[in-house]
Amino acid sequence: MLKVVVACGSGVATSETVVANLKTFLDDHHATGIDVQATDFKQLSSVLANYDVYVWLAKPTPEIQDICDREGIPDVNGVDILTGAKGKKVYLPFVNALMRLKDAQ
Repeated sequence: MLKVVVACGSGVATSETVVANLKTFLDDHHATGIDVQATDFKQLSSVLANYDVYVWLAKPTPEIQDICDREGIPDVNGVDILTGAKGKKVYLPFVNALMRLKDAQ
């Protein structure tokens, strides 16, 4: 199972909205085997290595980017997923990250 983490400052409203949007998108496309969870940014550095994809709502700090780079975790901009301003195109980077991971398995 692929594990996706979404993080914002508090891990409540904004990240939970993006989690809901991603789950709906995955359900609409009959994608299975993907777990999407939210966390707050304060604990992200201690849990990030347990995930396969990181969806961010604030640009990753150098520490978080180092973890992503070291662990091979794709980081995806979640701001457009939150706003939906660009329609379904906003999911393309997320889908690409998942496809690269599935191909690598």
